[in-house]
Amino acid sequence: MIKEGLHRLWLVFVNIKPIKPHKFIDLIEIEDDNNMPEFIGAWANIIIKADDIQEVIQILPAGLLEKNFEVVFVDKIENMNSLVEHENLNQMVLDEANWINDSEFVFMISDCIYPYVDE
Repeated sequence: MIKEGLHRLWLVFVNIKPIKPHKFIDLIEIEDDNNMPEFIGAWANIIIKADDIQEVIQILPAGLLEKNFEVVFVDKIENMNSLVEHENLNQMVLDEANWINDSEFVFMISDCIYPYVDE
């Protein structure tokens, strides 16, 4: 079900890394980290509640800082309402969007993250 207010939600695809001295593996929830490679960063979808794209750009680094991450590169910022209109959202992300829309929160790492190692 699509709720009102999705025009105030934005989906940001961003490359993130941990703020030193934190290690990536210590900042994520993982069942068994015994055989995990040493990830140095990740690509992530982040949902942000904001009136406009300028506010998104302000909230993004602040929200990541609370989780001990920083922005490496912002690949794209898309308005949720547009994504829904063009049917470019999976149901899980839409459910998360509806949840954050109804909450007091303005920042949420959505779905899953895509970690990477140093080449």
